[in-house]
Amino acid sequence: MPRDDIIDLITIVPLWVVVAVRIYNRPTTPGQRSFLAMLLALTIGATLRLGVVEDLLADLTGIKDAAVLPKHLIVMLASTLLLGWVESVVPPREKEPAWRRWVGFKPRMAALTVFSIAAIAAFPFAEPAVIAPDGSRDFASAQYGDVAGTVHLTVYLLSIGSALVPSILLYLTVAGRTDDRLLKLCMRLMALGATVGAFYPVYRISFLVCGFTGWTYPLSEGEFQLGGSVIQGVTILFVIVGSSVRAVDAVLRAVRQRRGLIALRHLWEELVSVLPPDVVVRRLKEVPSAKEERHRIRDLYGRLDQRVVDISDASHELLLWVGEDLHRDALIEARAAGLHGADARAAREALCLRVARKKAVDFEPYAIRRPGTVLSLRNDLLLNSVWLTRVAHHYTSPALADAADRLASANAPQEVTA
Repeated sequence: MPRDDIIDLITIVPLWVVVAVRIYNRPTTPGQRSFLAMLLALTIGATLRLGVVEDLLADLTGIKDAAVLPKHLIVMLASTLLLGWVESVVPPREKEPAWRRWVGFKPRMAALTVFSIAAIAAFPFAEPAVIAPDGSRDFASAQYGDVAGTVHLTVYLLSIGSALVPSILLYLTVAGRTDDRLLKLCMRLMALGATVGAFYPVYRISFLVCGFTGWTYPLSEGEFQLGGSVIQGVTILFVIVGSSVRAVDAVLRAVRQRRGLIALRHLWEELVSVLPPDVVVRRLKEVPSAKEERHRIRDLYGRLDQRVVDISDASHELLLWVGEDLHRDALIEARAAGLHGADARAAREALCLRVARKKAVDFEPYAIRRPGTVLSLRNDLLLNSVWLTRVAHHYTSPALADAADRLASANAPQEVTA
């Protein structure tokens, strides 16, 4: 396999993976669909650069350079779609700079149409591709000193450059106007990719210019092709990484949600039994087995949220058996076990829940003086999951089992009388 194809595959394979994932996730917003269209066009254009694909199209059509024109037109389209997408995500301001008018929909489409017509018109008169030393087809080198081929490639390259340069400005505009940390990082990475990509037309056109002058290009043909492949590869990798920032964050959040769901399983099983019978029956029907839960990745957020809600509801039910003395003594026991800070507070909550559940199961009378709450929860699912995981760890801790027994016997509540 030619060296350039190997370099191209480093970007083509990830591109197809990203496209497949985005199609599987079924984009729902216009912005998501627009970005998917851009990625798909870029991926097809990059795939048409592979030698095996060029040979296949040449054999099927009988045209030696059958892959070249479609490849160029699709890459031009992808560049224009990229510009349109980033222009659509810029947070609006009351007064925009004058240059923003030149990247609107109509100017973009007009420029793409003119460049495409010029590229199509010049292409039939270009020189056919030559065979490079590594066996691949080299269309660009064949145009060295050829007018029609130079016009075609120049139009193609200017179309890319005219889309990438304003894209850089728009990426930086979005990064400067948003407070979203992930979006800011995404835009900066995409701006870096567009900056590298904007150098590609300059790099290619400088080679074509030498064909009409007495200058000698400083690179050999092999070095020149390698340089072009590297520039394109780096550009595409920045696009992949930048566009995947939110996806990576979503995966990491899903991992944390799954971890929390599994970690809270035992605590949930212990506490859900104190909820009303109809709720218990419904939960037992809805919730999968512990083994199945480890492999089910659908709706992790919703399932974890329901688990936290169930535990919170159960804690409110158990609050009837948690007296202020138990609340105080549980913290003393936690500190006596060598726990301090957040661990001591989590252990206190675990001990209160454990003792209260035992009293509820034994139908003991309610406590008279009660604290305001048992669990320290916030309005953030992941923070609550992390905290309850800590509570669950102490709930099942053998080191606190004796402390729970002592508290259960020492805090015998007085029965409430009317």
